[in-house]
Amino acid sequence: MFIRSIQLDQLEKCTDIQCIKVIIGVRRCGKTILLRQVKDSLRRHGIANNQIHFFNFGQLHRRQLVDWHPLAASISKKLIEKKKNYLFLDELDQLDHVLPFLQEIIKHRNVSLYVTAASQSFLDRLAPLQARLLIIPVLPLGFAEFCQHQHQPANQQGLYQYLNIGGFPFAQDVRDQLTRESYLDGVLNTILVNGFTKHSTLCNPFLTKQLAIFVAGQLGAPLNASRAVSGLKEFGIPASSKTLSTYLSVLADTYLFYPCHELDLATNQVKPTNAKYYPVDPGLRNYLTNQKGALSQPNLEALLFIELIRRGYLVYSNKRFTFIADRHQQRTYIQFAYSVRNQREYDRATASLRTLPADCQKLLIVFRAADILSQDPAIPITLLTDWLINRYG
Repeated sequence: MFIRSIQLDQLEKCTDIQCIKVIIGVRRCGKTILLRQVKDSLRRHGIANNQIHFFNFGQLHRRQLVDWHPLAASISKKLIEKKKNYLFLDELDQLDHVLPFLQEIIKHRNVSLYVTAASQSFLDRLAPLQARLLIIPVLPLGFAEFCQHQHQPANQQGLYQYLNIGGFPFAQDVRDQLTRESYLDGVLNTILVNGFTKHSTLCNPFLTKQLAIFVAGQLGAPLNASRAVSGLKEFGIPASSKTLSTYLSVLADTYLFYPCHELDLATNQVKPTNAKYYPVDPGLRNYLTNQKGALSQPNLEALLFIELIRRGYLVYSNKRFTFIADRHQQRTYIQFAYSVRNQREYDRATASLRTLPADCQKLLIVFRAADILSQDPAIPITLLTDWLINRYG
């Protein structure tokens, strides 16, 4: 099992803190494996097996999900009195009445609670408990993790391999393309069919999948609603702007795609329409578009965006900059260029960055760059491969 060292360290540091540790991210990205790694860590630190309790809600019978009362009572009976109990609730978003269920569970003061879920709407359901949540996002493996797992060099060749294999944990050990595509198809079907059967408004998983295919083919371009509706109709798929909005929210809610909204710097307001959508994983994008992951500007831009999300940034697009990224009350203006071959291309790439005040955080990331360039000390060139493997970037 690949060790998610950053998330594991974070979870180990808050083992005995009285909060709900919520591990959230797209299905099959490794959340359950992370829970098992936490369990193994607890055992290494001397915690007895009868103090560790694991429940997988994805395997419970539907009738059990409807009535949470006997389920909460059953769990309570298993807790060891006068000892710390470590309770792992996997795929808890499958439970209908999650809020009263958790409110009942956290009445026990001797419980350290870990939860996994795969939808943004799950966090919305937990809004009354917001002050007690520690949210730990998990995505498929990033480039640095991929290189470590695959023993690949962190160079352009390794980046090409990553773009084609992607970061879903199971896909790392699959050597043939057919099996990998079958696996990714299973990921999609799990989300779009099995995951949505209990939502009466989401009655057309086929349309959702076709929309995902369409969006994956628009990589890096703002998604105009009318153009998207027209594009779907060309494939014989009837849709309206309202339907499109509903199903786009599905893709974002399940973390299959992350929206990148435009930020108006004059007003510091986010524009609600024409957002860009980036797939959570390059391997998933390849499957949807039936294309290889070329070292192209759109593919690398998507990789950069998702890595910013992985590092905890709030990311926006802008007409002057590739991305504007906020984290820890600090804003970074990012310009991405595929290549900077000469001084004129460097000056053009940094033009918008040079208009910013001196105290602004500026970052120029390029895939390829010439060796001899006169660079502004405040805006040095950072190679994409170097930035991707620097976990503190």
